Amino acid sequence: MAVSTVADMKLRHFAIVFVTALAGCATKAPQEPVRKPGFLERTWTSTQKGSKRIWKSTKTGASEGWQSTKELVASPFTKKKPANSAASFRQLEAAILIKPDAVRLSTTHSIEATVLITNKAARGMQLSFSTSQHIEVVVKTEDGKVIHRWSEDQRIERESSFVAVNPGERLEYVVNISTRNMAAGKTYIIEATVPGYEAIFARKVVVPQN
Repeated sequence: MAVSTVADMKLRHFAIVFVTALAGCATKAPQEPVRKPGFLERTWTSTQKGSKRIWKSTKTGASEGWQSTKELVASPFTKKKPANSAASFRQLEAAILIKPDAVRLSTTHSIEATVLITNKAARGMQLSFSTSQHIEVVVKTEDGKVIHRWSEDQRIERESSFVAVNPGERLEYVVNISTRNMAAGKTYIIEATVPGYEAIFARKVVVPQN
């Protein structure tokens, strides 16, 4: 009977130890409480983020500003062909028509000369002048002596002016040229120019008869 009692006590002791061990395995280890950042730490983190945003925008602005500065500095050295350049004015074609076609000094006391300026370009052109004079017509002898200058008999206003010519359109100026200084059988050259625009030029040869 004593042996049985000892065996029972050992069995109960083993059972208690086994159950205690199982309970210890099932129990979760206590977790550390979540640490929340303090006021100073939150302030420092916010400052860092703000500084990064400011630095990014500063770099972008500086880059754009530098690009604009480069363009500004380079612009005076950039060669751009102006809209109304000397080359483009050559596309304003000038011509002179005279009336009558056959000049006879016995019946013709003046020649009517019509100066035509036609825009052959694909875009409009503008001519600017410092006075009201838009055309000049001179008559020269064969050796280059000027015997008549149209503007000398005209009233010219000292005020700026301009004219515009659309593509395919033309300007017309009619002037009268006296024949009193001409001699029959001699060659004379009528030249038409536009003040300030050397590229616009026309000439007509006249040989008057008696």
